[in-house]
This record gives sequence, structure tokens and C-alpha cells, in this order.
Amino acid sequence: MQSRTSSPPASPPPPPHPASPTRSRSGSSGSGRSSEDYDSSAALILVPDSGDPSDRPFDIDLSSEDEDDEDAQHARLLASPVPPLSSPTVFLYLVAPFLKLGAMLVADVQTRKEVVLIAVVGFAGLSAFARQIWYMLARYIRCADLEEIVLESFAGGRGHEKRRRWLRYVVRGSVGLLRILLAAVYLRASTDVLLPLLPAKLLLPTNFMVTFALALIMAVFFFSPSLATGRVIYATWLSIVAFIAWLSTMAYAHAKGMLTFQASSTSLGTLWDGLPIVAFAFTTGSTIPLYAALKGAVQPGLPKQKRSKSFKLLSLISIALSALLILPLIFFRSPETPQQSPTFTVRAMTAIFSATALSLAIPSILITSPALPVSFAVRRLTSFPLSKTLVIVATVLLSLCPQPIFGILSDVLLVLAFLSTYMLPAFIHITLHHFRRPLSIIIPPSTPATPRATASESDSRYDELLQRKERTLQRRRLGRRIVWDVGVWTLLVPVGGGGLVWAVGRIAGKW
Repeated sequence: MQSRTSSPPASPPPPPHPASPTRSRSGSSGSGRSSEDYDSSAALILVPDSGDPSDRPFDIDLSSEDEDDEDAQHARLLASPVPPLSSPTVFLYLVAPFLKLGAMLVADVQTRKEVVLIAVVGFAGLSAFARQIWYMLARYIRCADLEEIVLESFAGGRGHEKRRRWLRYVVRGSVGLLRILLAAVYLRASTDVLLPLLPAKLLLPTNFMVTFALALIMAVFFFSPSLATGRVIYATWLSIVAFIAWLSTMAYAHAKGMLTFQASSTSLGTLWDGLPIVAFAFTTGSTIPLYAALKGAVQPGLPKQKRSKSFKLLSLISIALSALLILPLIFFRSPETPQQSPTFTVRAMTAIFSATALSLAIPSILITSPALPVSFAVRRLTSFPLSKTLVIVATVLLSLCPQPIFGILSDVLLVLAFLSTYMLPAFIHITLHHFRRPLSIIIPPSTPATPRATASESDSRYDELLQRKERTLQRRRLGRRIVWDVGVWTLLVPVGGGGLVWAVGRIAGKW
């Protein structure tokens, strides 16, 4: 994710645009030096694109020289559904997506244990790599917002207003559809695991009763303004605790030789079989908002910390911890173990913990969903949260669809989650670094000289130290670019393309 370098120009280039300040990319940059002091490291300057004012970098570090811009950025972050969060809270939301339905269904994967073990480790690594790509994209474009990253990648510069407007609709619609479908699948899975515990003869349909009961509980947390609200944080923590309790119950059942079956898979589609479940277990879509939330936690006036390194560490720890919790599930269906029917207590505890883990994860998913469009005339008449109500109503209605329709919706969810996690960041990376003009690091033909410097000493083309630094920097960045290019092309073509081909063949009944 580094900028390209270029050799010294044959003729002096025009000076940088005065409205676009230059920044040093050298490791020993003297950003605080006066422009009249000669320094070899200062000769490596960053020349940003200055053709379009809209391309001005967005400083997610809140370190802009313009205090008004800094205050505006911080205000926008405070008003978003993902405001500045502490490190433990960011870690909570980083690990929570992995310990849900996909992880629970790993115990039912009938593929050989060795293959599933390799798949768990492999997709955990791919998920970590995809998160790193998103992190580097946010730093490269200097904008920690998925919508703006997509717009900058495919509709940057002037003359693309119409394309930018349509891309905004596509991004918001795709994100909203993905989150509502994910919440609906979690709600339906929670209902499926609780239904066997209820008496067969009731006056009302049991699926409607359980769904609406869970929806009412979910609404208590969902109408919170943001992920920083205390009850949403507590609900998410309780969701993880419920997953660990469910895992402990599964371990007990396995130790006693009891055969357990995940009733949450009864309504899912044809793609939910085998290794795609493992791939879904490590899908996530909250990397960029959480990175912005962690960066925004640095308050003005306080000493700044290395939040970027903190985010990378939190991301790696969350994926490693999730993988360690998922790995034991591979061995819970060992054929060498004698199997018997579980007791009612074991079935009840498994169902309750599973439903708790899934249903309490829904509020944090829907809070970050884009608001559904409501006309200004309607919003002016009432302060009732109509958009949030429409979102939760849509979630409940989708979860109550008949099984054939719901199976198709669950397959759509699996494909969307797969594309957004593994393919989209790689595709954007390739677009930005192969089809768009990157930021450049150049050696200017001359640098400002101090009174003691001669004319030949001020010519950077004859500065041996600067030339040596430039060659070392180019070699280092060439190696990094090769590694990144191999990684993103592997993520895009063999993993993403192969997964799509498998999904098409599976739906067509070829395998």
C-alpha cells in the first residue's frame, strides 16, 4: 500500500501547488524544520494531486494544521453511529462478529477434520489480511469511511458527480441489505433453536410468538443512538459470554458422547454446507468504522498515542482469539466417539445460550445500518424514529419468510458477506494502485540552500546521501509492493473468484 517512486526528472518540475503542503515520507523526516534549512531527508517530498480541490487528503489522525477542519472531523465522528470508542470497546466489536452463527455451524461441517482445520486457519489469515488492506486503504486515502473510499476509487476527480451519486446509493443500499439480512438470519436462527423447547400444542403459531418476543427484546437495545451506548456494549459482551457458555455446553456434550445438532441450520439455503460455513465464520464488515472510532478516541489537547499500531494489534488478537475458540468445534463430531441422544437439560442449555448469543448481537449490527429513506415532510411531523422502526420491521418480516424464500435470502447473505470481506478490499486496492495515479515520492532537482551551502551542494541530483536513501527506499518499497500485489491478487482471483465459481456451480446443481 505504498506510493510509487520515480527517478530524478531530466528537467526541473514546477513547484508544488501552494495550497497543497508537501509532506516528507522519509523515516527521518524533519517536518518541523524551517523551509530555509538544508536537509537531505527534507528533499524527499510528497507531491499530492492538486488538480481537484475535492482530492484534498482527509486527516483521520486529527492532526491537520487547520483547527477548523479538525473540529469538523471530530464533530462528524461524534455524530455517527460509531463514535470515538475506547480500546476495550473497539476490541469487543472486532471480535464479536466471529463468535456467532458461522462459528456455531462449524461443529456440523461433515468435511474431514484435517481439511476443516486448514480452512479455519486459512480463512482466519485471509480475514486478517483483508482487515489490513482496509486499514491501509484508509491511511492511503486519508479517509476512514467505506463510502468515501469507494467514491475515491471509482469516481475520483471532476466530472464524475453523477457517478458519485449513484455509487453512494449502491454502497448504502448494499451495506443496508447486508446488515438487515444478517440480522434476519440471526433472528430466524434464534427462533429455530428455541422452537423445539416449546410445547407442540399452543393457541398461537410458535414461530410468530418466539420471533416477536425476541424482536421486542432486541428493540430495547436497537433504539440506542450509537455503539457507545452502555446497554449496547453490555448486550454485546453478554452475547460473547453466551457463546462461551454454549461452547462449554457443547464440550460437555461431546465429553459425554452425546450427539448434538444445530437446529439453527434448518432454514438455511443450499450454500450453507461444508467449507463455505468456515468462510462465513470469519466474515466481517466493521473494520473501517472501528478504525475511525479508535483514532477519534484521541481527544484534542491530550498526548497522541500510536493508535494505528494499537488497531492492528487489536485486530490480530481478535482474529487469533476467535480462531482458538472455533478450533475445538472441529472435533466435536468425531466419529470415533459413541453417540447418544442428549438430555433435555443439555438441549435446553444449548438452545438458550445459542439464541442469546445470536439475538443480542443483532442491535450492534442494525445500529450501523444506513437509515432507510423517509421524506422530509413525514420527519417534520413527528420525532418518532421512523427509519429505525422500518429497519426492525423489515428484519422481522424477512425472518418470517417461508423456508424456500428464506433459504434464497440466506444464500444471498453468504455471497454478500463473502464478497465484502474477501474480494472488495482486494479489488479496490488493485484499482487504486494499478489504474489510478498514485502519490509520488520524487527527488527535486534542487533544494533550498543554507548560507553555508554552495550551488553544487544544493543540487539534490548530486547529493550522494540523498541518492543512496532514494535507492534504499525504492528497493524496500519494491519488495513490499510485490508482497502486497501477490497477496491481493491471491485474495481476488483464487479465493474470491474460486468461491463465486463454486457458488454458481452449487446453485446449478453441478456439485
